[in-house]
Amino acid sequence: MKRWRLDVRLTLLAIVTVLFLSACTNKLAYNTLPFWIDYYLSDYVDMTSTQQKQLDRDLDAFHSWHRQNELPKIRALLENMESQLETPLSYSEINDYHGVVNQTILASLHGLTPALANLIASLSDEQAEQWLKTIQTNVDEAVEKANEGSSNEQLVRRQETLIERAEYWIDTVNRKQSDQFKEMASYQIEMRPVFYSIRDGLFEELTLIFEERDDPAIEQRLNGYFAKLVVFKSDDFQGDMSLYLARRYELLQRMDKHLTETQRKTLRNTLASLSDDLGALEN
Repeated sequence: MKRWRLDVRLTLLAIVTVLFLSACTNKLAYNTLPFWIDYYLSDYVDMTSTQQKQLDRDLDAFHSWHRQNELPKIRALLENMESQLETPLSYSEINDYHGVVNQTILASLHGLTPALANLIASLSDEQAEQWLKTIQTNVDEAVEKANEGSSNEQLVRRQETLIERAEYWIDTVNRKQSDQFKEMASYQIEMRPVFYSIRDGLFEELTLIFEERDDPAIEQRLNGYFAKLVVFKSDDFQGDMSLYLARRYELLQRMDKHLTETQRKTLRNTLASLSDDLGALEN
């Protein structure tokens, strides 16, 4: 695997993560986005020259569409968040923002659907098997890594990951906030059996799409799959996920409430800077 491979649950979510984060952090990465998506996909399937040419055309079309239609929406979202975060958010506002961010990611995925549908529909049996096998291998490796060491070691490692992500936005984390991230880490580790079961169900659905890739409705099926993937939806675990999200929102509200004045200013400045970067990308 290429050394910068993202550690995510499933391949297609990784693609949109590359897309979304590149749009928000690096002008060069976004301007060469078709190359990076192609580069990422090459980890999963060896394409023929015909498939490669079709994918290149589809990704160019997607990139143009995304720059014109989705970047302004992402920028507006960042600007609104920057404005709202002048004071602590309420529980309902945090819930609402979570929904808006998910819808923003889903919109980008839906824009990418035609390119992915064309590629998947063109796969040979060997290529489809290679793709799915690589996804499964990556998932297995991620699970093995996450479960390394004692329970306490797993908790500390997850806490450190959450803190590292937070420091991108607020620069530093104090002791009280570190404890809150430990609480969040414990929630997530506690939920792993549910997460793994939902992941397995989603992988089974993706496998069926690959097996029935000649279905004329493949785009609609991919869009339905993405709608579940982005929110990690499962009818079998709806209650578990609702409880987890409620606990998460409550903890995020406490974290937001206890941001220092300096941290809140840093967070808003980061959002404003990202918004400015997006403005440059729109041209």
